[in-house]
Amino acid sequence: MADNDTSQEDRQLEPSARKLQKARAEGQIARSRDLVHLAVLGTALGGFMLHGPAIGQAALELIRHGLRFSRSQAMEPALMPGLLGANASSALYVVLPCVAALAVMAIIGSMVPGGVGFTTKPLMPDFNRLNPATGFARIFSKDNATDLGRLALLAGALVATAVWFVMSHFDQYVALGSSPLLIALEKTRAQLISGTGLLVLLLFFSAMLDVPLQWWRHRVKLRMTHQEAREEMRESEGDPQVKGKIRARQREAAMARMMQAVPQADVVVTNPTHFAVAIKYDEGRMGAPRVIAKGADHLAARIRELAQASAVPLVEAPPLARALYAQVEVDREIPEALYTAVAQILAYVYQLRRWVPGRGPMPAMPADLPVPAGLDPKDATR
Repeated sequence: MADNDTSQEDRQLEPSARKLQKARAEGQIARSRDLVHLAVLGTALGGFMLHGPAIGQAALELIRHGLRFSRSQAMEPALMPGLLGANASSALYVVLPCVAALAVMAIIGSMVPGGVGFTTKPLMPDFNRLNPATGFARIFSKDNATDLGRLALLAGALVATAVWFVMSHFDQYVALGSSPLLIALEKTRAQLISGTGLLVLLLFFSAMLDVPLQWWRHRVKLRMTHQEAREEMRESEGDPQVKGKIRARQREAAMARMMQAVPQADVVVTNPTHFAVAIKYDEGRMGAPRVIAKGADHLAARIRELAQASAVPLVEAPPLARALYAQVEVDREIPEALYTAVAQILAYVYQLRRWVPGRGPMPAMPADLPVPAGLDPKDATR
């Protein structure tokens, strides 16, 4: 028991949604017996109040019909089973609706604290329940001792109330024996309503205490330690090492695709050594030039090598290269603020493609490219 208390003290974290769902699947749901008793007895009280006269009349007709039979029925034993069967059918017709209403209210009352849950797990054999050690631990646990004391107090209050009610109306009960049957039944119904109402009132106060208590106990029982929370997070989100390897492979695949796109670029804008950004523009398929690859330091050197091997022009424009690297993700169109600068670069590249040595001067690289303030990360360090 000491170990159990210590482990319970270590459970400081509220149960997660996953643990609550798992407990529900295993049949561990908060239930209030007092609420079930209140629902059943309250339904019986309501039935007495609303349909008491009809039930009493049906009972009288049943008694009259059962005591009325012909001479032939009395003298012929073979006819008696039919008579008894008819009386039993009439009795079931009166009793079954009442029993059905009580059963429905009992089910509804059991659902209130913890909700609806259907599972066959509690029906499976569990040999741990046969362990004497765990059995004694459950019997002498603090929760069971509290429940036993509360049950004894409630039972004592119910018995005391019932005894007081009977003793205070004892003379009326004695007088019922000399009253006509219909009057006696009506008075009995009134007494049942009064006495049952007192018991329902006691059960109501008990249930209002028991419902939040059972809900709180259920949450406390399912509380988690920090280790359990970490294990659940690892199970739900995956092993961090495995996830790291997956992310690494995804980065490698993305890097490989990006490097494969460099030969299709129209131009590679460089810093010239620290950054390299490959740009592609297809007027028929793109609304604006698109960054298809970018990199810094060693990756930038690799992009430059691929560009040179594929005859993709390299253009040194440090402010524009830094701005493109910082502001545009791979496979995204450039922002509108950089349209003019990139357009001048592409115009220069297209002129360079059409230029034939010996047939006019070589196209001049545009100078002072318009890069708006705030887009170049170097502006923040100045």
